[in-house]
Amino acid sequence: KKEVAWLMSKAPTERILGPEEQRAERVRAFELLDALTRSGAMAVEEASVHVIVAATHCFDKTLIDCVVQDNMNPLTQVEQSALVMASTAKKAAPTELIRDQHLPRLHHAANALLAE
Repeated sequence: KKEVAWLMSKAPTERILGPEEQRAERVRAFELLDALTRSGAMAVEEASVHVIVAATHCFDKTLIDCVVQDNMNPLTQVEQSALVMASTAKKAAPTELIRDQHLPRLHHAANALLAE
């Protein structure tokens, strides 16, 4: 959790929440939402929820070694990982998430992933 103790604080503090603390924070968030909407009496229009998924990608070799020694584009692996995450989050086939102009290139690089 990243938070600022009070409005005029200079630096935010960061800490890792355990399961119980996460549950308590979730309850606090819903209580705030409940208070802001007057227990649902006031409609929340044109609101959106944004979910951010962070991911890292590790390579066995350095970026330069992937390109020079293995003659491999490391971005292809990152692209495939992102496609797997997106298809899982959207509950859609990977081919449905790719623009038609990119399908031939991706079929060559990720044939097993895009096989229907």
